[in-house]
Amino acid sequence: MAEKAAPPFAKDYPDDPDLAALVEAFEGGNYRQVREGVARIASHPDKSETVKAAARDLRSRTEATRFQVGLLILTAILVLVLSTYEIVKHGHG
Repeated sequence: MAEKAAPPFAKDYPDDPDLAALVEAFEGGNYRQVREGVARIASHPDKSETVKAAARDLRSRTEATRFQVGLLILTAILVLVLSTYEIVKHGHG
């Protein structure tokens, strides 16, 4: 069975089995496992700073950016405004 290639952003990550497991969980969409694993790596005294930095980078990829949050808020406002307009203009029925 062929080995799965790491995502492009993870190619420069250090070789660490715990970090590799988190990248695999990330690819599978298990972001809770990624966040919990990053917390374990961060608190592990034997892990190098490069492994910890790579883990933090991976975690940052599971969080929404300010732009994404802004778009979500803008969308909610637009739905609210358009719904209110439609109800006021055409009634409830």
